[in-house]
Amino acid sequence: MPRDSSKHGPRLDDEMQHETQGMVRGGGPTHTEEWRQTEPADEPPGPVQMPPERQGGGADMTAREVEWRSEIAQVLANLEYPTDRGHILAYLDEQHAPDNVVTAMTGLPKDREFQNVGEIARAIGVHTEQHRI
Repeated sequence: MPRDSSKHGPRLDDEMQHETQGMVRGGGPTHTEEWRQTEPADEPPGPVQMPPERQGGGADMTAREVEWRSEIAQVLANLEYPTDRGHILAYLDEQHAPDNVVTAMTGLPKDREFQNVGEIARAIGVHTEQHRI
């Protein structure tokens, strides 16, 4: 029998080869000793459930509001803050933003400065989370 390793003797090589036969052939145990086998899980893992305060913007937001806020955030992703209505509308024009976003932004107050997308969303009437974890 040819040797596969020069670091071990032939006896140890054969023992190591025997220990890995289960993995090589598949379906069999991966260890020669039964006590080394992992115990099966009591129940199969299911989908991870997020706590209610971390699901889709919180209990005070509808799925449509979450989707709408996400669309606004994507369009305004590279906007520099703080900003005002004039800069937002100019940015949207440069970016060829969707009409529904531009229409919503025209309702922003003219004399207000916005620090982030959340403030912009609240100013156009989109609910946002009340607290973060």
